[in-house]
Amino acid sequence: MGRDDLKLKVNHAASRWAARLRPFYRRFPYEGPMGFFKVDPRGAYSPVEPFFYNRVPKAANSTITHTLRQHSTYRRPFAKDSDPKDHFLRPSYLNARDVERLVEEAFKFTVVRDPYARTLSAFQDKILGHKPQERAFRDWFGSDATPSFADFCRYLDDGNLYVDMHWAPQIDIMLLPLEMFDFIGRVETLDADLAHVVATIWGADASQGMVQAGKTTGARDKVGAAYGPQETEIVNRLFARDFEAFGYDMR
Repeated sequence: MGRDDLKLKVNHAASRWAARLRPFYRRFPYEGPMGFFKVDPRGAYSPVEPFFYNRVPKAANSTITHTLRQHSTYRRPFAKDSDPKDHFLRPSYLNARDVERLVEEAFKFTVVRDPYARTLSAFQDKILGHKPQERAFRDWFGSDATPSFADFCRYLDDGNLYVDMHWAPQIDIMLLPLEMFDFIGRVETLDADLAHVVATIWGADASQGMVQAGKTTGARDKVGAAYGPQETEIVNRLFARDFEAFGYDMR
């Protein structure tokens, strides 16, 4: 058994464990392809306000998390001060009362992104930006040459769509049924949507003060040049459920 196969097996075993033992996952068992250790950190719950944010990588996640930390007084015990993503509670940390409050009282939201721009941004940031995710891609690519976006799309299409959260379909990162979210914002209208989130949680007087964080790749402005017929066909097919679930138009 290879390392990736072992990791996948451990992840799915952990998901089954969580469904039996953790109150959140007993109520909302995760049955997607990513596995427990990948999806659990994507939930951010504050018991103070309360709110629940389903974090989506490559969808302004850093900016949103920094903004929430700026406004919220809640800090998870033993959280790392340097990491805003560590300041809130993951779903596996919640007790039965927390889960009940999340369902009945919390403002539940997420923010998603156009699959064309998000996939291109993942390529620019993680592969061209020489992040750890590049190693597995290089093993597949078999060359030190600079890859094209078409190469990355073929990599995803060759069984690697779920290797990393930064390009996995957003619908498979959702920890709650879509109908339970009070608000689903979009990166394309982030200023207005994040202001709405902040005002809803903390009141109209707190609606200003978005904290820009994370690296900006400018992928949205490069989509037209990056996508030819091959790239478009692959992304349309691999992310068909994202287009449908979140109302984005296919090319």
